[in-house]
Amino acid sequence: MLLTALSACGGALQRGDPLPDTAEMATRLTNMTGVSQPTHVIFEWEYVDERGRLRGDGSARINPPDSFRLDLFSTGEGSITAVLVDGVLSTQGDLRDIVLPDSPFLYAMAGLFRPGNPAPLGGFKADDLEVLEYLGDKGGRRYFYLSKDRLMRVEDRKDGHFDRGLEITWANDPSWPGDVQYRDVVGENRVRWKLVRSSMQSKPFEPSIYDLPKNP
Repeated sequence: MLLTALSACGGALQRGDPLPDTAEMATRLTNMTGVSQPTHVIFEWEYVDERGRLRGDGSARINPPDSFRLDLFSTGEGSITAVLVDGVLSTQGDLRDIVLPDSPFLYAMAGLFRPGNPAPLGGFKADDLEVLEYLGDKGGRRYFYLSKDRLMRVEDRKDGHFDRGLEITWANDPSWPGDVQYRDVVGENRVRWKLVRSSMQSKPFEPSIYDLPKNP
């Protein structure tokens, strides 16, 4: 699995007509994006930075709406676990060279719209997409691009320049993206997840799997 450049992120920001009632739109998207019942996902992953490349298999276990456990296993026999509950990220493992995206981006890589801020600054149309604008990190702006209420892209920009973002490709599975590519220009790393399969569960995962033990 080769990690390719993001095709849409990083270009000039195109602003079209403003969107009405963006606060209501944000609330609706928060309630409707993501899986509707507990889901187990298997995927391939790849991480690249200036030191080289890591790859392996990954597992995600999701209890709607916001409990998310991610286990990444590398071909070098290392692993890392990340747990997201109500937007709070905890990690543990021996793959210490991996820098995971922040919570809103990790949620977005699973197709979930979770901006982590109370209300958008506004919104606008960009070609055939709708865009919600939020305050980003360190005075920048964060943009969520949507098509028919489905998350397609997320970007962080500062002073008009692209800092980091991800692009989602949806395949046949409506509950999980088929392919997601994340690029951090400032941190100089890239992440890619590619869906292998997903399966809905008849009952929720045990809450204990979302409690990581404290590191010694």
